Amino acid sequence: MNHWDHLRLFLAVARSGTLSAAAESLGVGVATLHRRLAALEEELGSVLFEKGPRGYQLTHVGEALLPRAEEVEEAVLGATRTVVGHDKQASGEVRLTLPLVMLPEVAPHLAEFARRCSRVRLVLQADDSPLDLKRDTDLALRATTQPQDTAIGRKLCDIAWARYASASADLDGGSLPWIHYRGMTPSPAVTWRRKMYPNATPMMQVEGVMGMLSVLGTSGGQGLLPCFAGERTPAVCRVGPPVAKNELWLLVHADLRRSARVRAVTNFLVPRLQADRARFEEVPANNGAP
Repeated sequence: MNHWDHLRLFLAVARSGTLSAAAESLGVGVATLHRRLAALEEELGSVLFEKGPRGYQLTHVGEALLPRAEEVEEAVLGATRTVVGHDKQASGEVRLTLPLVMLPEVAPHLAEFARRCSRVRLVLQADDSPLDLKRDTDLALRATTQPQDTAIGRKLCDIAWARYASASADLDGGSLPWIHYRGMTPSPAVTWRRKMYPNATPMMQVEGVMGMLSVLGTSGGQGLLPCFAGERTPAVCRVGPPVAKNELWLLVHADLRRSARVRAVTNFLVPRLQADRARFEEVPANNGAP
């Protein structure tokens, strides 16, 4: 295994579990990836994956290789960050990841930045998956109370959370069935719900805030939403006052804190989002809820 590309191929398949997803992440065709994977295993004289009903699973050899491959990956990415972290001109690509539900709040600012600073190319990665600043992104907007140790960040504001239900539901909320989040990092709002309704059996579970927004509007259930998202959505209505809050942070990997292109985005975005803090922290009138 003499080339970094071999390890990139191996890691992509190990992380995605399917050739199609791995090929998409690498920017190659599935047939090409299949051919390269077979050639790699032939070169090593070992089988790294077994194909099963759940996709590509690591063999014992693959499992032994995985942590070593990740060490090499971090070394390569660390070298890249060292170079990028010392750039002097605000030009090049900056990858920004943010929760999907925040796109309407942030996109106008990013569009303005793109018009003013055309030499910096913004790549938006809108998803709610766990954050990995080592590999996935340069900058991250995340709702959290515990930023990663490897990250340098700025708290922008608090985010209020409350119970919401369909706008046509009984706003008493006492008898409405619950809809829970699935796979979501524990948050102050979820902690509140578990404390106040410890025996609540959910009528269903959803992944992500956008999923919760979509389901609440038509399901007849209740669930937790950040107020900035709930208040802008006519199909849902708040049930009672806010119940918890977390924090919105803009995070950057420590190696990139001096990068001119990253600083350009940060310096533009931070004051504008801080000026919007009332939208996240101050909840308007209660939509008629008690």
